[in-house]
Parts: sequence; C-alpha cells; structure tokens
Amino acid sequence: MMRCFRLILLLLPVACAFGDELQFTAEVDRTTVGLGERFVLTVKVSGSGMGSVPGPQLPVLDDFDQLGSSSSQSTNISFVNGRVSREQTISFIYYLAAMRLGELTIGPCKLNYKGSIYQTQAITINVVKGSQTTRPQQRQNPSSPFVTQPHGRVQDEVALGATADRTTVYQGEQVTVSYTFYTRLQIADLRMSDVPAFSGFWAEGLYEAKELEYHTQRFRGKQYNAALIKRVALFPTRSGKLKIGVMKLGGSVVRRGGFFFNTTEPFEVSSSPIIVNVRPLPDSGRPGSFCGGVGRFALSASLDRDSSIGGQPLNLTVEVSGTGNIQLIGQPKVPSLSGVKILSPGTKDRIIRTSGKVKGTRKFIFPLLPQADGRYYVPGIEMGFFSPGEKGYYTLATPRLEFIASGAGKGVREDGNRTGVKVLGSDIIHIKPSQTKLVDAGLGTIPWWGWLFYPAGAVVLCFGIVLGRHRRKLEQDRGYARRMRSNRLVKKRLAQAAKVLAQNKETEFYAALDRAVLGYVGDRFNIETFGMTGDELRYELGKKQVPEDIVESLLELIQNCDAARFSPGMTKHSAQETFKRARRVLERL
Repeated sequence: MMRCFRLILLLLPVACAFGDELQFTAEVDRTTVGLGERFVLTVKVSGSGMGSVPGPQLPVLDDFDQLGSSSSQSTNISFVNGRVSREQTISFIYYLAAMRLGELTIGPCKLNYKGSIYQTQAITINVVKGSQTTRPQQRQNPSSPFVTQPHGRVQDEVALGATADRTTVYQGEQVTVSYTFYTRLQIADLRMSDVPAFSGFWAEGLYEAKELEYHTQRFRGKQYNAALIKRVALFPTRSGKLKIGVMKLGGSVVRRGGFFFNTTEPFEVSSSPIIVNVRPLPDSGRPGSFCGGVGRFALSASLDRDSSIGGQPLNLTVEVSGTGNIQLIGQPKVPSLSGVKILSPGTKDRIIRTSGKVKGTRKFIFPLLPQADGRYYVPGIEMGFFSPGEKGYYTLATPRLEFIASGAGKGVREDGNRTGVKVLGSDIIHIKPSQTKLVDAGLGTIPWWGWLFYPAGAVVLCFGIVLGRHRRKLEQDRGYARRMRSNRLVKKRLAQAAKVLAQNKETEFYAALDRAVLGYVGDRFNIETFGMTGDELRYELGKKQVPEDIVESLLELIQNCDAARFSPGMTKHSAQETFKRARRVLERL
C-alpha cells in the first residue's frame, strides 16, 4: 500500500530556464485519505534566475472540495568556487478534501513560463470511509529539544528577536546587531522573507547562518531553542535617531500527524525595530586634519623608492590601520611641494572581521610627478581621529620623507636664477647679392590663391591662442582639468563596470560602479568624494547648487552599491536595474 508514503512526482521538463533546468513538481502529504478529510497538494517551482513566476494552472477538480490556498518562497544561496549560486523555490499550497469514495485522480498541473510549457504527472488518491488521522500517538524522543505537538498557537511557540549591543553611540561608532530565531517546535523549513533596512548606516556583515545551530536560551520569560541568524556591524553616517529595520522569517513547523507521518503548519515571525540615538561628533577640539575616522588607529607613510630618474613618478602611500569605521575615513591633506605635481590618490582597503569588531587598513596612494631636478622633502602628514572611549579627538603624524629627482626634463631647480640668454657666436657674416639689380617684389606679384593664406593664418593663430590658453589652464587649474576629463573617464569606468557585470561578478561590479559614480562626481565638481560620508557629500553638492532631488537619487544609488558590496542580500534592486539607474543619475548631473 502507498498510504503511508508521500508521493513526489517530478516534471518531465520540456524546456530549460536560464542556466539551470527549471524543476516543476507536485506532491500530496498522503495518498490515502478519509471522505471529507483535508489533505495538502503542494506544487513547487525551483530554479536559478527565475525572477517572477506565474501561478500554475490546476486541473479540473470536480471530485474535490477546495478549502483554501497559500504560497511561500525560499532562496538557497551557496558559494561554489568563489561564485554565488542562488536557487529559488516557490511553493503553491492547496488544501483539498475528497467528496466521494474510491480512487480519484488529480490531473497534471501546468505552468506557462517564458513561452515554455511545463507539466507534472497525474496523482492518484485513494478515498476510504472514516478519518485516517486518528492513530496511536508516536512517543516523543525524550532527548529531542523540540516538540511536534504545540500546546497552543504556532505563533506563540516561535519568535524572532533583534538586539543591539548599544543604542546610544557617536556618529561613526560601531553598533553590533544580532538577529536570533527562537522556537519550541521542530522546524521543517525556514527562509528570510524580508531583509532589514539599514538606512543611515554603513553595514559590514559579521555572521550569516549557513545552518541552524541551536542552544537553550530564555526569551520573554520562556525557555526556547535559539539559533543565531545574522550578526552585522553598523556604523551610523549621520546623527539623530536612526531606525534599524525589521527582519521577517517564514517557514513551517512539524505537527504530529498519523502513525507514520507528520504534517506541517506555516508561520511567519518578525523582529522589532531598534532605535539608535546617534550623537554628533563634538565641534570642540576638532582638529583641521580630521578625516572622519572614529576608533583607534595607527598612521604611517612611505615612498616606494627614494629616487626618480627622467621624471619617473613615485608613489607616496599613507596607511591608516586599526579598529573602527575604516572604510569611511577620508583622504589626508598632503602639503604641496614646489617642483612636484601631486595627483589625486587611489585607495586600497583590507577588512578583517574578528571578535565581533571590524578592523583593517586603508591605504591612500598619491602619485608624485617631479617637474624639476633636486632633493625633495615630504613634510610629516597629520590626520585627526575621534576616540569614543575617551570622548575626544587625537592627532597622529608621519615622519618626514625625502627623495632625489634627476633628469626631470625642466632644468635644475637650484639654477632658477640663471638667465635664458646664450651666446651662439660673435662673427658677423655679410651677405653678398649675386645680382647687380634687385627686383622689386611688390604685392602685385602674389597670385590670387596666395591671398587665402592670410585669413587661414589668422584662423590658425586664433586657434593656437585658444589651445595655448586651454593647455595652460589644464596645468594651472586642477578643477578645470578634472572637469574636462570627467566625461571621458566616466565612460571608461562605466564600460569596465558593464564588462564585469557581463561576467556575473556582482561584487566587483558594484565596486566598479561605485568608483565610476564617485569618480565622476569628484571630477565634475572638483571635490574629493572617496571616503566622504553621505552628509558630507550632500553638503558639498549643496554648495555647488546641485538640485536636491538629484542629490538624493545619487546618495540612494551609492547606498545601494554599498549595501550590495558590504551586506550581500540587502540591496533592493538588481544589478542591471542599478546600472540603469546609475546612467540616469549621471546624465542628470
């Protein structure tokens, strides 16, 4: 007899979904039921990259009474060879009851997905007199920490808690938030139906559960089996009262059924929002070299070599290391050097998550271009930081560095007082004409087409003057130079982001897109955007009279990129949609 087993019938697929084969299945919780007794038909659609899936088409169910329906969705994320694989499962659940005795058939279910038709096989149900759920109770395993028969409502036996290690912090100070699932029942399946929003925070993931590891813990006056779901480090980017969003979990619990089988019952739980009171950093004692760092840091600087030959560039690396909001630290101010052009720096980060804290290093790499020969001294570089523990600022400085430049191609710096006159010769050579009579070469001897050179020469002269002024402005006005190159560079950076996106490297894509957006804003308005907080960028763009709606769209885009990079799964938009939004925002700028 098949009455004691669940029947799972798989689709014989007739088409493929993107990349992976789409799985379309149908199952019932039992194949032998009593007349009028409820049973469950579950139709599942599984695959990767499915997107929106329509509901299945049910067969004619004249012999069954439809008591209700529901649906659920789950996503399984796995890492294989460094690549993220996401498999999505959507379950359509139908509660049925047989209306006559005998062998009844549930016909094939059909699914029309992107022009392809999927179909399951038929299911046979044996309907008998009397209820089939009245069975001797199975003894509960005394060593199991779970029960399969709740005493009351399921919602009273499961819960989701959110806790923060502190709720009053300074701007930029770490807040650690933990999401814990509590249950007194055996869980059949669990999924995250809604991710929390961290608006106003930079988020850095500390822990993400791959499987549930339970321990006993009291919660709201009751003893539960508790499992940590997620732990995240949050760094507020602005002051005021900030809300940490709600997480929602859905799933089903195991209820005792017949002698050989159990049934499941769905549930949904959500955490409570957390309000964090963020105090602004004090104005008193703030050093001019403060760059946004909050925590305990060390500072160092170095040159990649001590000499430059033939104008070869050197790299000045300023490194910040320690514990705190390492990726929110802005670039330091490097004193100008006469005879050396200092270019905008690149940044390189290394993040370490240990013992619930975010540590790491941030390097600012400044290219130095010697313009003249000589010995150069790079003064000590200062950076100011804020210590939440000491509730005050502190300043660190690097030692002085030096290097020698030779063959820079623009003369020797020490000879700046020399004149530019050189004596080439002292003899006067007389020119002797070979003709006894000189012919008067008047204007009348110039052919008609020769007159065209006069206006052409004037045009070339004007063009040369304009080009010369343009080149001098490029050399002397850094803001003008950055603005002129902004369109060319952003096209190149967006092309690189599109290339990475085509390779399905989402983390690298969001990093490339973030560089493209911040780089264009910095070049367009001559501001140092990398390392700026959202409030600082809003303030700088406000001074440039950028419309407020464009600023908000830009900040939302940057936050979406940061969420995708530092908190995978927290972004509200797909990579393709984010790329399109970025193009629209940059076009409006």
